[in-house]
Amino acid sequence: MTVPTVSLLSSLAAVVRGRAFAWLLYFAVAAALPFLLQAVLGESFSWGARTLCYVGIYAIAALGLNIVVGYCGLLNLGFGGFMLIGAYTTGILMKEYGFSFWAAALVSVGHGALWGIILGIPTLRLTGDYFAIVTFGFSQLVTMTAMNWDRITRGTKGYPGIPRPEVDLTWIPGVSFRHQFQITSIYEYWYLVAALLALCLFVADRLLRSRLGRAWQALREDEVAAEACGINAMWYKTLAFAISAGYGALAGSIIATYDTMISTKVFDFMTSVYVLCYVVLGGMGTVLGPLAGTALLVTLVEWLRENPAAQLARVMSWWPAAADWLARVPYQPDMRFVLYGILLILMIRFRPEGLLPNRARARELHEHGEAGDPDHESLFELRQR
Repeated sequence: MTVPTVSLLSSLAAVVRGRAFAWLLYFAVAAALPFLLQAVLGESFSWGARTLCYVGIYAIAALGLNIVVGYCGLLNLGFGGFMLIGAYTTGILMKEYGFSFWAAALVSVGHGALWGIILGIPTLRLTGDYFAIVTFGFSQLVTMTAMNWDRITRGTKGYPGIPRPEVDLTWIPGVSFRHQFQITSIYEYWYLVAALLALCLFVADRLLRSRLGRAWQALREDEVAAEACGINAMWYKTLAFAISAGYGALAGSIIATYDTMISTKVFDFMTSVYVLCYVVLGGMGTVLGPLAGTALLVTLVEWLRENPAAQLARVMSWWPAAADWLARVPYQPDMRFVLYGILLILMIRFRPEGLLPNRARARELHEHGEAGDPDHESLFELRQR
């Protein structure tokens, strides 16, 4: 065996060991996290448990949007529409037709992907602001349809009574195990969300490292050059849109069964904006970036429902004067979005590449040359060498 072959095999083995360790670490943290939260938060554990589940659900949505925004470089402002499609599909199939959560979620993913293809084929020829406006219009169209189709969706009254997921193994001969997940048991719901998130992370990672992911990145950098190299831009972008929509539909399915009720207000335009913020803040074009952005922003918004000054006052009980002043600071729950916006502005100003950035994108955003400086990439400079 030649030396280059041995070196290649050793490098491959190191990569495999690194990924195996990363997955073991993920499952260990996911298993221990509820117990750690309960030990740290004490009486506030129910708040932390709910936030933990929402972080996992919206991380799935952010991973899906990242395929279009981060991998392909297209601005999608209608992602909430795909989440709504998934939520209503799952809710109707489970409540009206007796589908299990697993079957309904699978159908919802396919339904969302189908609408991604239907939207993508005529609109992916557009670029920039025009594409963003069309996706926004699609989201509004889906929302208005759900609001006015009373016979199916119950319109603005919402769609209640959605069954919770359950594990039913009674179809196996000799097995009588059947268990329904309960909202009162945070451990059960978190482990369900963590398992689905792990599956989505695995798929996103494999896509990014595959030939398909490289084609998406080539289209993001220069679509004309990519097509000149033989990449069918329309086909690859449509596929990205379909997979992204499937992720969104899955996230909507989980939300429907977690809340046991669907409302169009949960999937309005601002939902699309929030998911986009998770992707941008975490780092576009990476796998762990959307996860980090979702964890930070969802936790921040949930934490700021209560006056942060009052929370700080409880911590500073050893300084009565300061604690009394902090306790009297006026605060309204909607003020959390002001603080939310300030954080986003500061991030875009000082770290525009995100918390866990793509290294190439970080270099693009921070390395600025003066007029007339060589860019080290032009054909003329290569000839000069």
